[in-house]
Amino acid sequence: MEQPPIPNATPQTPSKDNNKPSKKKPPTPQELISHYQSQGLDSQEASLKVIEDLQNVVFRVISANNKNRKDKFMAETSRKVDVVNNRVAVLDMKLDSKPGYVETFAIGVASGTALRRIESVWPHVIGGIGRIWNAVTSATKPPS
Repeated sequence: MEQPPIPNATPQTPSKDNNKPSKKKPPTPQELISHYQSQGLDSQEASLKVIEDLQNVVFRVISANNKNRKDKFMAETSRKVDVVNNRVAVLDMKLDSKPGYVETFAIGVASGTALRRIESVWPHVIGGIGRIWNAVTSATKPPS
């Protein structure tokens, strides 16, 4: 018994305008069933085989689309994570460069102590700086 050619292997016919082969038409369900029946399967087994082939094709198409969406989602997510990571790194650098509460208090105490020490040694210098400061602030105040 001679087997018919596989239904998907239909020859392509050139189109009228560019002499390029046109897209081949997919086989009909009847052609697929008759193809599998010619291979020795009965009608029910051939129908099940056609359904299985159809499910495989649908699964491949869906998984290919999901892969493209997943790749796009992963690229976008990766970009967003990089942006957030860069912002956190900048914020971390800014926080590391500023003193905390304890350091600020220690700097204030040290400054106050140094100012008191300078004031006790050079009272006339500190008094002169104070008078200059008062003169500048009173000159720059708007008239009331």
